[in-house]
Amino acid sequence: MSSVLLAEDEFLIRAVVVDALGAIGLDCIEAATGQAALDVVAGSTALSAIIVDIGLPDMSGEKVIEAALRHRPDVPIIRCSGDNAPSAVASLRIHAFPKPYSVEDLSRFVASLVAKA
Repeated sequence: MSSVLLAEDEFLIRAVVVDALGAIGLDCIEAATGQAALDVVAGSTALSAIIVDIGLPDMSGEKVIEAALRHRPDVPIIRCSGDNAPSAVASLRIHAFPKPYSVEDLSRFVASLVAKA
């Protein structure tokens, strides 16, 4: 089973996304803070995709994205934000997904990225 890291501080959003990803056969590792996400990114758990909310409580999700680019060079990153500002970091591996989003749309998008990997 493929694993996806979900860095999202809002419990309800996390719960719904975890359920939706599980329904399509993806295991989800939850991180409610940027530090928890950094720990997973720097760890040894295999990841097929990384979903990052930019508004994390302890740091900007951009820091998580920067670490993911360094530690996980082959893993696609989905940047979720209600702000239309472009990412502070440019990479073809970063995919913008605006908030609010449909969980079904996000799940399909993640599944398409995982299938390409």
